[in-house]
Amino acid sequence: MSAPTPRENVLNRYTIAKALVALGLLMWLVKSGRLDLHVLVSTPLSVLHWLGMLVLLMGMVMQAWRWWWLLKAQQIALSFQRTLGLVWIGRFLALLLPGAVGGIMVRSYYVTREAPSAKIAGLSSILLDRSMGLYASFLLGATALLFMVWSHEPLTRPVLHMGLLALLFVIGASLIFLILWFSATRNLVLGFVPGRFRGPLETVLKVYRARGGCLLACFGLSLVIGVTAMGAFVIAGHIIGSPVGWAQVFMVCPLVFVASALPISPGGVGVSETVASVLFARFGVETGATIMLIVRLWFLLVRLPGGLLYIFRRRHPGPLK
Repeated sequence: MSAPTPRENVLNRYTIAKALVALGLLMWLVKSGRLDLHVLVSTPLSVLHWLGMLVLLMGMVMQAWRWWWLLKAQQIALSFQRTLGLVWIGRFLALLLPGAVGGIMVRSYYVTREAPSAKIAGLSSILLDRSMGLYASFLLGATALLFMVWSHEPLTRPVLHMGLLALLFVIGASLIFLILWFSATRNLVLGFVPGRFRGPLETVLKVYRARGGCLLACFGLSLVIGVTAMGAFVIAGHIIGSPVGWAQVFMVCPLVFVASALPISPGGVGVSETVASVLFARFGVETGATIMLIVRLWFLLVRLPGGLLYIFRRRHPGPLK
């Protein structure tokens, strides 16, 4: 067996450091009483657990459907079954890689390998797929803030800050979309892109603009996916006897999703639980870390079949269809 290279040594130390961060955060949550592991053991299995996993599975299938539409818009011919398989593999490997970025990297690898003549188009579909999901989540958070203001519900300063952050994200992302949608501003932005990428990127953006109906349908589906994912938190809260409202999960979950995407720990373990604990506490819910851990366990069980698909793909490599 050959000795590891300096680069491999760095990566190994990097991985160990991330694992230690995750372990340290989880230990801190347990010792501080923010994460109650006894609740996980003492709570009996019920139909709500199956419902939670079903909700997450439905969300993953709908995400694959959304990505499949975006791939078709760029004339990348993958069947829905293959697209779902790649999403499932990406979700599984994201458990081992740092943050949700790992899943994006996995999908990028497969789509660029299997569609080498449309690398930029394939990568754009992944980035747009992820961006739509994030945008829809923050839009739900901003909507929750506006609803609370309209219904004259009392707003604490931290809650108001969360809602305003979601609203600012929506406004900023909307401006970026409008800049890329109109040709005059789009050409201005493309002027800063290196020459060898400018032409393919301009073609990709024009294709998306010509398929506005597809983008609108994908955005509508993104809202459904967002509500579905956040519904898992509502179900988990009911299981441990600590119900959370829809307005609360609409405002907290987008920030939890962003935290889980940060390359701080493998799969965002510990980071998401910490952020959920802090943010849900702003609404008077002290079980945010436990709720997040239950949802994480559901995610784990739902993603495990992706490991079997990954092994199958390794043993039977071939072009995607």
